[in-house]
Amino acid sequence: MARTKDAKRVPVTVDVTLPAIKDKKAPDVRVYLFDSSRRLVGSAPAKEGVKFQIDPNQRYQVTVGPDLLTEEKEQPLNLAARLANSGAVSRELSPQEPTEKISVSLAENLIISWLFHCINIHGSVRKLLNPGGDPLSYAPICTGTVQIFTIDLACSLARLSDAALLGIKNQTLARMFNVELADLANFDFTDAIAVGVLAAGMFPLTGNALRNYIVNNRAALAQFMCNLIPEWAICFTQLPDAQIQPDGSFSLNYCFLFWEFPPDLYFEVVQTIDGASKEVADPDIMCTTMWGYDGSQGAVITVTDPSAIACQPVNPGPGYLYVWPTAIGNVDLRQIDGLETLAGTGLIPGGPVGTPWGGTLPLQVQFDPNLQANNIVYYRWSYRFDGDLDFTQINASVTHRWMEVTHVGPVINIHLHPVTLGPQMVGAETNLFSIPDPALPWIDINDPVDRPFAYFDSTAGQTPGRSGMVTLKLEMFDGAGHHVTCANAGHGGPFTFILPDPLGGPNDFTNAPAPNIDVDGNLIFRVQVDNRPTVAQLQDVTAAGHHVEPVCGLLHYGSGSDIVSIQYVATQPGNFLWWGLAVVRGLSGTVASTSGQVNSATPDHLNRTASQLLDKCVDAAFAVNLNTYARAIDGYSRQSQYDRSATIAFALLNP
Repeated sequence: MARTKDAKRVPVTVDVTLPAIKDKKAPDVRVYLFDSSRRLVGSAPAKEGVKFQIDPNQRYQVTVGPDLLTEEKEQPLNLAARLANSGAVSRELSPQEPTEKISVSLAENLIISWLFHCINIHGSVRKLLNPGGDPLSYAPICTGTVQIFTIDLACSLARLSDAALLGIKNQTLARMFNVELADLANFDFTDAIAVGVLAAGMFPLTGNALRNYIVNNRAALAQFMCNLIPEWAICFTQLPDAQIQPDGSFSLNYCFLFWEFPPDLYFEVVQTIDGASKEVADPDIMCTTMWGYDGSQGAVITVTDPSAIACQPVNPGPGYLYVWPTAIGNVDLRQIDGLETLAGTGLIPGGPVGTPWGGTLPLQVQFDPNLQANNIVYYRWSYRFDGDLDFTQINASVTHRWMEVTHVGPVINIHLHPVTLGPQMVGAETNLFSIPDPALPWIDINDPVDRPFAYFDSTAGQTPGRSGMVTLKLEMFDGAGHHVTCANAGHGGPFTFILPDPLGGPNDFTNAPAPNIDVDGNLIFRVQVDNRPTVAQLQDVTAAGHHVEPVCGLLHYGSGSDIVSIQYVATQPGNFLWWGLAVVRGLSGTVASTSGQVNSATPDHLNRTASQLLDKCVDAAFAVNLNTYARAIDGYSRQSQYDRSATIAFALLNP
């Protein structure tokens, strides 16, 4: 062939000889033409006489392998790597050794290995709304992209030195040992035995034997190896992305070569907000990889990034018009004692006497999407403390956001639009709030901002804040501001108030019974709030009847048997607290402690002998720390502004 710089493109023919395969379906085979940068410049199904036009002055590679393109028009990112791993046959085309024809003959056993196993990779993406909460609360991530990767653990471990691998083994064994102890303490002997057997198999191994053991037992070992393998060492292959659907689901149909199946799959989630892309889920690979994924189980990807955009969580409602108060913050209303009788304490579980509410309570509601079409347009929350003459309307501003989604090529871009729901005056009625337009895609990024429909300041703006039983009231109005009564308890209105079913699950509801409906057809229920701070006092220290010197903190004792008594008070007016007291000697750490779940005596005493506190010391200095913690919550978090603490120091001297 001519090799001048100005030569025109010339043909090269690739003859492929395929073996006759009996009693088996032959896989599709394709001829690929790559340039010197390993970019795909042409391809065709394998047969005799496949022709490509090439520049005789350039280098090329002809590869015959499994058909990985199918209907795709663009080269997959991992095409060259998958072909190399499959054992595909390649030939070089060089200007120094020009040729017009290449012949490739394929063996039957190689062809058979190119059979495909096609599966649907699927799952859902959700955002954790209340990390550390009980129960945990989630909302669907309804826009964005799931990036899907296959993980090659054997390759990853081969990148680590034997010394680094030994360190990972030791940390893994330590974690397994702790789990064994916990299982035994909980009488879970089956799990303890399984973990013990797994650890025993790993313990004597080093080098490649250890690598093979980890790979062969990766599904069982993964939970003990979180964050131990550095990310730089991970070998991976990225598959095509999957777009997240409005219900939070995603799926990808993908065909793996026979020897690639079942794959180990890892997922990340990317969202693009006003042109800026961010990985909102990038978890540790060992912890979250689905080992040996066969398509039978959906992946559940949990996003913890606070900035991730989620959609409003929606529970399936009844088949009639409804208004459903669901929660305060992330605490389901069903947990309120006496929710549907109005005769309970108004507390939620927690501690020996229950947990009160405090601070600003975000009130959650789910509105039937057909309310506005039936001229039910506005709502209003009010509150009344026991003893008040009338209700006080809640007038804190409420602003929600919806997302506008645009597609710029393959990028899904999100832009947020705020909408103020109220307060507003409609007709003669004050402090009304709009029911959100059900046609808009409302989002949930910051739960205290994006989900609540009212903010009840349970302190009533007072210092110290108000405390006691409170009745909350929800009213509904039409587009002209006229009150709309409900259908509950025989009122005959066009909609029904529903409440969480105290005996059911998260999606179970019940029509609000008569105690929850007032004479005007509004919904009411009661909660107990307690905005009183805790008390933490360290009042005195004595030894054998002698009081500590208040300025210098010196306290003399006569013998090791003398009782050292620390006088303290740890209380909260409603008994809604827990507390802890610790005595620290020098730099030795805690030498005495006590704690409680209810009020201490006023005062109470921590008594220890001088010898117990001093140990081998004759004279020593001590610090005493007392911390009291309020139980009150706002539905999202404990009201730590009501915590208190006290610290004193003293020295024991002999004589």
